[in-house]
Amino acid sequence: MKKKRFLILGILVVLVAAGLVAYRAIASSQSAAASDVQTATVERGSLDSTLGSSGNTRTGQSATINWQTSGKVGEVTLQPGDTVQEDQELAALDPTTLSADTLKAKQDLIDAKQALEDLLNSKLLQAKALQAVEDAQKAVDSLKQTAAEEASQAQLALAQAEDALADAIKTRNAMNYPHSSDKLTLEKAETDYLLSKQTYKEAQKEYNKWAKKKLTTPERVQALNRLVTAKQDMESKFAKYNWYLMNYTDNEIAQADAEIAVAQANLEKAQTDWGRLKGGSTSAEIALAEAQLADAQREWERVKNGPSQDDIDAAQAAVDAAQATLDRTHLLAPFGGTVTEVDVNTGDLVNTGDAAFRIDDLANLYVDLQISEVDLANLKVGQQATLEFDAIPDKQYAGEVTEIGMIGTVSQGVVNYPVTVLITNADQDIRPGMTAAVTIIVAQQDGALLVPNKAIHTNNGQKTVTVLFEGQEISIPVTISLTGDTMSAVNSDQLREGDAVVISGSTSSTTSSSTRNNFEFNGGAIRDFGGGPPAGIP
Repeated sequence: MKKKRFLILGILVVLVAAGLVAYRAIASSQSAAASDVQTATVERGSLDSTLGSSGNTRTGQSATINWQTSGKVGEVTLQPGDTVQEDQELAALDPTTLSADTLKAKQDLIDAKQALEDLLNSKLLQAKALQAVEDAQKAVDSLKQTAAEEASQAQLALAQAEDALADAIKTRNAMNYPHSSDKLTLEKAETDYLLSKQTYKEAQKEYNKWAKKKLTTPERVQALNRLVTAKQDMESKFAKYNWYLMNYTDNEIAQADAEIAVAQANLEKAQTDWGRLKGGSTSAEIALAEAQLADAQREWERVKNGPSQDDIDAAQAAVDAAQATLDRTHLLAPFGGTVTEVDVNTGDLVNTGDAAFRIDDLANLYVDLQISEVDLANLKVGQQATLEFDAIPDKQYAGEVTEIGMIGTVSQGVVNYPVTVLITNADQDIRPGMTAAVTIIVAQQDGALLVPNKAIHTNNGQKTVTVLFEGQEISIPVTISLTGDTMSAVNSDQLREGDAVVISGSTSSTTSSSTRNNFEFNGGAIRDFGGGPPAGIP
């Protein structure tokens, strides 16, 4: 029994020895092959994803200042490189050489300022507006009163004209008969005649008594007077009595017809006047007066509490317009900056549009880039950038994306969008127009596992890296969270900082972590790659 055990133990020792020899031979072979593989160490650190482009430097603001009128230039003291503040006077025209329009603007400015002053402080406008309301009201009241009076007069004139025509027609119709056919009238006229005749006869008798007396005898004078009076009365009553008995004459009839015609014409005029005046003879004038009253009332409402903002704005606009004309004789800096060009000298004769100065804001320098549409999604305002200039060697500047254009342009089938980068630490070495190479940091990750881009492979859509472990190449799946120019940040449950990843060359066999369970023995610690042990370890 013991012999049998020793026999089995001897066989096992031989087998183990043989296995060790074989394993060392294999390991030696694999080590020789691994010496041809180029690897890199997995590190943990920060990674930037960048976007590169180039463009030319420009100033934040730039303006060419031109003359707005003609004249002779006064003293010019500015030189290129001088700094100016906003609204600082750069130069002015000699006042003695100004045009007539400019000189007139001086008077216009004085008048406009006075008008504005009156508008703001004088009460005359309100007083005039109130007076206009009162005058307009009086005019309306007067017209209405006049209209009523005229209508009343026209109505009375119409009634009188109607009566006059009726009387004229009645008188004319009576002429178709004797002057009177009334028996009583005739009897009374005859009686009056006979009585007057009797009175005459008595007066004749009385006079006859005194006829032979002296003419100056009082009794004879009195008798003569009574006789004359009685005769006149008798003849008048006799004529009246005869008139009643006789027909009208042709002249009387013609006169009556004429009076009818006149009365008819007067009636027609009265009817026309009444038709015109019964509704108010001056209705159109009243309507106009009422409209003027309404305008006056609106004007009063507008100004009674002082001038409106529109009035003030209009008056101020007149001041500003006159001032603007005068301001054309002075050149002011539109913003603070540096004088970069001086195109005018003291005493020059200039015309409208002639260039005088150029001012640039050198405190803020920008670089304009053209970025392809495929890279636009990665850009955001506020991203940091670095800038390098061929004209400024061995020096790097910082920048920031300040603007991303909304409209792209097509060039040779490629759509590019304008992007502006502000140089945040510009100095005097940078000048407008210089070409800058710009690198924009579009993404950044700290504390990431970093592997070279060359170590990453794609198999059936899966990203993998190959880890060199004890002479064997083990494929490990990874996901990429950020890609830089040469390195990528990856995520993996199996990859560790310090691992050696293959970037070139290859051993004769690569083991997938999904099919083998690989272990790393390091001071008693065991590392599981997700499968079996490394090849060669049972």
